[in-house]
Amino acid sequence: MQTHGQDLPMACVGGSVTYGVKGFNGMSDFTWRIIDPDGIDLPASDFTIFGRGDSIQIFWKDTYKGGIYTFEVVEHSDFGCTGTPYTQDIILNTPTINIPFDGVPASFAACIGSQAALDPGEFKGYLWMPDNSTNRIFYTGTAGTYQVRLVNDTYSCTYNDIEAIINPLPTVDLGKDTFLYANQTLLLDVTDPDFDSYSWNGGQPSLQSTYLATGQAGKQTISVTVRDLNGCENSDTINITAADYNHLRIPAAFTPNGDQINDKWYFPAPPEGFDQDIYNYFDDIEVRVFNRWGRLVWKSNGNFVAWDGKDLSGRPLPMDSYHYIITFKVTGKSYVYKGSITIVR
Repeated sequence: MQTHGQDLPMACVGGSVTYGVKGFNGMSDFTWRIIDPDGIDLPASDFTIFGRGDSIQIFWKDTYKGGIYTFEVVEHSDFGCTGTPYTQDIILNTPTINIPFDGVPASFAACIGSQAALDPGEFKGYLWMPDNSTNRIFYTGTAGTYQVRLVNDTYSCTYNDIEAIINPLPTVDLGKDTFLYANQTLLLDVTDPDFDSYSWNGGQPSLQSTYLATGQAGKQTISVTVRDLNGCENSDTINITAADYNHLRIPAAFTPNGDQINDKWYFPAPPEGFDQDIYNYFDDIEVRVFNRWGRLVWKSNGNFVAWDGKDLSGRPLPMDSYHYIITFKVTGKSYVYKGSITIVR
């Protein structure tokens, strides 16, 4: 009986295999026993004997139990001599009891959103379960263990388990969209020990995990793509609105009636969608407010002061429209606003 390169010859359920022995110059008969893993003889009807019994063919049924089968062969010569029984163990591979081929990778990895390519290597045949695909490479985006039946030139088959590992995408967060002024900066920091590269604004991957945004760059969208130690990538973006000091919003009315709501005139108003005041970033502010006859009724110089609707003597002014001139500087550049403000009581 032939033996092969691994510890035991292999067979596979569903396969038909011929086994043979060589007698004394063709002058011998042979009797066979095949003993299953439970020590029970297979019935002779389960295999076909050729010639004087020097070879047999077995169809390994799907109902056979996987494990070690023992072949016992006894030679009987034409001269009346009986030889010592020869035994040989065979491994019957099944999906549940199996000795896999050496060298087949145990796992392949991919990232969420992509597929793992399970490639066992070069073989004569492939059968992936339970999909029954016969392709060499099995693609899947679902984590789990997949079984493939492999056939090579030596063995009818073996069943190898290959694990598909689906790694999560890295989590990266640049924060909420925000507003910057010309002299304001924002440090974007996505440092993470599990990341091995960072790509800012579509640039080449690098080890730079921070980015300094400045209001002087104007309106901008900043993006970062990170790659983690598993090779998975993810991205995030942040929209930064920069102050346009030529088009600030100046509130047109306020209600100094003591109800704690809109009791003072704060100018300019925060940009739409934001609640951060702008005046903190002005170098100095000069405000002049006049009544309808051109008389100066209120003023301030230097730091920002919210107007409470009173005149220069501290007396409440009547409900009416007033005219203002606002002058301020940002990083040395002057800006002037003129308009009307209404006191509503």
